[in-house]
Formats: sequence, C-alpha cells, structure tokens
Amino acid sequence: MTRLTRASCIALLVGMTAWPAAGFAGDAIIHAKFGYDGVADCQNPAIQNLSVHVEGVGTLTVDRHASLDVTGVAMGITVKREHYEGTLGARPVAVEDGSASLRVMGRRHLQAIRNYPNNSVVVDMYVTGKTCVLRIEHHLKPGKRQYTFSSPFGGLAYCSRPRTVKTACEPL
Repeated sequence: MTRLTRASCIALLVGMTAWPAAGFAGDAIIHAKFGYDGVADCQNPAIQNLSVHVEGVGTLTVDRHASLDVTGVAMGITVKREHYEGTLGARPVAVEDGSASLRVMGRRHLQAIRNYPNNSVVVDMYVTGKTCVLRIEHHLKPGKRQYTFSSPFGGLAYCSRPRTVKTACEPL
C-alpha cells in the first residue's frame, strides 16, 4: 500500500481516484467514475489556496468486493496513485501517517475513510441506476484544531478545513 498525499486524502481523498473495472464489469453492482476539486490553506508548509484534484472509477461486485485506485493532483502535478481493496466487514489497513479503509456499506454505497493523526476524511459514493452522488466530509479528532494530510513535500501538512469546490460522479 502506498501513502496518501493531501490531494488523495482530500478527495478520498480521499479521495478522493480510479477503481479497476477489468474483470469486474459483468458482475458489477456499482461501476462509476468520480472527481473532486478542493482548496486548502496550509500553515505548514505555508501555502494558500492550494488546489487539489482527485479522480477515479469505482466498482463493487456482487460478491461484495470493492476496489479503488486513487489519482491525486496538486499544483497541476500528479502527486500520488493509490490502490485500495475492501469487502463487507474488512478492517482498516495501516498506511503512512495513519490508516485507510474501503467499506461496502450496501448494494449501492461504498465508503472510503482515510485517518490522519488529527482528522479523518470520509468519502461516500452512492450509485443507483443512472444516478451517482459523491459526499465528502472532514472530521477533526477531539482536541485537535488543524487538519493533517500527507504533504507532497514529505511529512505532514497542517491545514485549515479543506473546502470542496466541485464534486462529480457518473455511473459507467
């Protein structure tokens, strides 16, 4: 498992991000592409209005197996590609600077969670027929005041709450 950058976590970071479809298309319950654009103001390193873009494609199969490949872009540069797999009831896995999990929440609902030292990023994808909804939430842990994300420069970045500019989700 590779480490998540701030770009991938914000959309998923999480996101925000591509789910491999090869071999799953015939058995897919959910098969959708998604994207996320966000902005973060970071105090360490000091970067204002850092634009972040995360995109991908997701698949959930009839046997409750899900996979997620995330591509994150910050400052116009692809900073990280990540792969996740999950099944109904799977536990989080350790990744650099925290943990990550991909959960099967139901027949039409996948949830990706990326935990950092100070916060969690929760990404929910709902797909029903030709409708797809992507919801992203950022939660600070008790007693924390800054959000932490893997920095494209190495280590952790300390930022204010990321702002969602745009989300997109489309069934395939």
